Amino acid sequence: MEEIKTLSLTDPGYPARLKEINNPPRTLYYQGSLDQEGYYLSVIGSRDCSEESKRLLSAIIKDLDEKVIIISGLAKGIDAQAHAAAIGCGKKTVAVLPSGFERIYPKENIALAKDIISSEGLLLSEYLPQAKPTRFSFIQRNRLVAGMAEAVLVVEAELKSGTMSTVSFAKKYGKKIYAVPGSEGCDDLIKNGAIKVSEAKDICL
Repeated sequence: MEEIKTLSLTDPGYPARLKEINNPPRTLYYQGSLDQEGYYLSVIGSRDCSEESKRLLSAIIKDLDEKVIIISGLAKGIDAQAHAAAIGCGKKTVAVLPSGFERIYPKENIALAKDIISSEGLLLSEYLPQAKPTRFSFIQRNRLVAGMAEAVLVVEAELKSGTMSTVSFAKKYGKKIYAVPGSEGCDDLIKNGAIKVSEAKDICL
């Protein structure tokens, strides 16, 4: 992996949208390219997602405008599929980690993290390189995934889940919420005002 670099809250390259959230990280650690200009879309969902959800997500990401940058949390399931789909169709992607760079979680996605960097994407963390993930750090990671985006797409979710914690942050920050119908969590979001998505054109940039 390449050198771990740092950003302070006052640095010009610090993500502008993160400055707008409550309690933004004073220091960010990163690897990859900070030159990420475009429409930031966070993609979140179940770690135990269906193959159908993965296929649909890949199709949606492929058909999105080239300027869309996919943000997610490098977790299993929907997160990993979102990053991989973006790389596969030549789009930029940003992964926000719940741990330090020397403790990438889950280990099975270390190769994906390297692919993100090699495809001119970006890895971000607010934790020291040797920090392990904790229950608290996962929640904190979710606030950054929501905070960096202009909108959030939920692909598959249970009513009570880490995905919904990210949605809660997104609502608090005034982000637009999109949801793919077919799971209990997403259907509830649509019922309560989220925009229904079945294909890329349903996402208004």
